Amino acid sequence: MNAEHTAPVRKREIFGWCMYDVADSGFTTVMVTTLYPIYYGSIVVGNPQTADFLWGLSASISEIVVAALAPILGAIADFSGSRKKFLAGCALLIISFTAALYFVGPGMVWLGLALFIIANIGFAGGGIFIDSFLPWISNESNAGRISGLKWAMGYGGGLLCLALCIPLAKDIVDQPTPQQLSYARLVPVVVAGYYAISVIPTFLFLRDRSVLQPLPPGEGYWTVGFRQLKRTLQQMQRYRELFKLFIAFLFYNDGIVTVIYFSARFAKETFGFTASEISRMFIAINVIAAAGALAFGQLADRIGQKRTIFISLGVWMAALLVAYFSFSKTTFYIVAALVGIGIGSCQSVTRSLVALFTPPQNSAEFYGFLGVAGKAMAFAGPLIFGLVSSIAGSQRPAILSISAFFVVGMVLLWFVDEQRGREASRIAVGASPRGSS
Repeated sequence: MNAEHTAPVRKREIFGWCMYDVADSGFTTVMVTTLYPIYYGSIVVGNPQTADFLWGLSASISEIVVAALAPILGAIADFSGSRKKFLAGCALLIISFTAALYFVGPGMVWLGLALFIIANIGFAGGGIFIDSFLPWISNESNAGRISGLKWAMGYGGGLLCLALCIPLAKDIVDQPTPQQLSYARLVPVVVAGYYAISVIPTFLFLRDRSVLQPLPPGEGYWTVGFRQLKRTLQQMQRYRELFKLFIAFLFYNDGIVTVIYFSARFAKETFGFTASEISRMFIAINVIAAAGALAFGQLADRIGQKRTIFISLGVWMAALLVAYFSFSKTTFYIVAALVGIGIGSCQSVTRSLVALFTPPQNSAEFYGFLGVAGKAMAFAGPLIFGLVSSIAGSQRPAILSISAFFVVGMVLLWFVDEQRGREASRIAVGASPRGSS
C-alpha cells in the first residue's frame, strides 16, 4: 500500500464525502421529488392518471438497470481500485442528461421519460459508489454520526437547490404561458449546474483507499467482476447477517422510494397543493430531515442501528396512515413532518449498519449488493402505486398499499443479529483497519 491508502482520515476527506450528498440531493429534491414530477405530469403529459403510470414506469426502469449492474460494477471497482472513476462517470451522466431535459416541452412524453431515466440511473449508481467509501473513513464508534452528517448536509443542499429553482417554477400550471414555460424549462439546467459545482470537493478531497490488484493473465475487469461476485455469493454464509439486512432493506426501501417519487404528485392531485405550496412544504421537510438524520445518527451510535431503524420504520407507518385518512392541507403538513423524520433517518442508519457489517476491502462490492437490495424491488412500489392509482382513479388506496412494504421489512429486520454481523466484519478485516476519525 502507498501513502494514499494508509493516510489518516482527515476532516476534509469526510467533508468531501458528504459533499456528494449535497450535489445528489439537489437532483433528488428537485427532479425526483418536487418540481420536475409536477412539470412532467401537468405540462408534458397532461393527464394525471397517465402521468402517475408513466412516472412509476420511469422509476421502475432506472431501478432495474442499476440493480442488474450494481454488484458487478462494485466488484470491478474494488478490484481495480478505481471507485472515484466510476463515481465520476455517474456524475457525468447526471449532469449531462439532467441539463438535456431543458429541451423537453409539452407533449414530448417519451423524450422526457428517456432523458430522466438515464439521469436517474447515474443518480442511483453514484449513490452505491459513494456509500462504498464509508467503511474506509469510519469505525464502529462514529459510523452513525458520519453517515448522519452526510445525510443532513445533503438535505441542506437539496433545500438550497430547491430555493434556487422555486422562482423559475413557482407558476407551473396545466396551461402555462410561453414565458412561464420558458422559465420552468430552465430548472433542469440550474440543477445540473448546481450538481457540477457541489461535487467538486468530493473529487478534490476524498481519497480512493482501495488497492489496485493485478489482473490474472487473459482476464479483463468484467470477467474478474463476475468471478468476484460468484466468490462473494459462495461466502454468503460468513456474512449471513449482512445479507439478511439486505433482504429486509429490499422491502422497506421500496416503500421509501415510492413515497419519494409520488409525494409531490400526491400533494397536488389529492390535496390540491400548488407548485409554490409544494415547494414550501418540501423546504420544511428538508429541514426536518436534516435534523432527523443528525439525531438518529447519534441515537444509532448509542442504542444500536437495528433498534433505531425500527423506530424510523414506525414513523413511516404512521405517516402513511395519517396520509390515507387526511382530507385537509393542514393535516397533510403532519404527514410531511413525519416523512421528513423518516426519510432523514432510515436510509442513513441502514447505511451505517452496512458499514459495520462490511469488510473495507469489499466495500464497493457489498454496497453494490445494497444497491441491488435497494433497487431489486424498487420498481415494484412505484409500479404498484401507478397501477392502483390508474385503476382506482384515486391515489388514496395507492398510498395505503405501500404500507405493506414497511410491514414486511420490519418483520425481516427482526431476524438480523447485529452483534454477529459486526463480529463477521471484524474477523474479515484482519490487517485492514477501519478509519480512525
